[in-house]
Amino acid sequence: MADGGVSLGKGAWDCTNNVEIPPEKEAEVFEEIATMDFPFEGIPTIPPRKDMDHFAFFCDGCRYRVKGNIDECAKAIKQRLWEGGCGRGGDMTTGKRKLIPCAEDIILIYAGQKMADDLTLREYHVPPGCKTMIAIDKRKILAGKPDADSAYWN
Repeated sequence: MADGGVSLGKGAWDCTNNVEIPPEKEAEVFEEIATMDFPFEGIPTIPPRKDMDHFAFFCDGCRYRVKGNIDECAKAIKQRLWEGGCGRGGDMTTGKRKLIPCAEDIILIYAGQKMADDLTLREYHVPPGCKTMIAIDKRKILAGKPDADSAYWN
């Protein structure tokens, strides 16, 4: 975006390699290309995912991809997300990301549950390769209301 703001739903970052995923590659990386492998009434659909080695987390209007498995504790995943770029304020083609001071300030959420640092993802019934989790700055949870620049206020 020309004004440097973040367009919600735009942008992706590969935390395993600490690089931006180009917008034109997002659908491929996240396995979201419709095919006729499992058509519905003649309409192409997204086939079942094959990549069970990477998770995807939504944070600050961006998707973050990180390698991991369900037998790891949430703390280890948070650390890899943060070290790989989540919450580090990096510049992307879709705008600059917000800062999260440290990995301990990230809260992971799956199916509406905040994940405790010492529990494994398996204990929350996270499926291998899950692409629908949230990583959020704990200050947003503690504030009890959306940021002033949130789309909530529009």
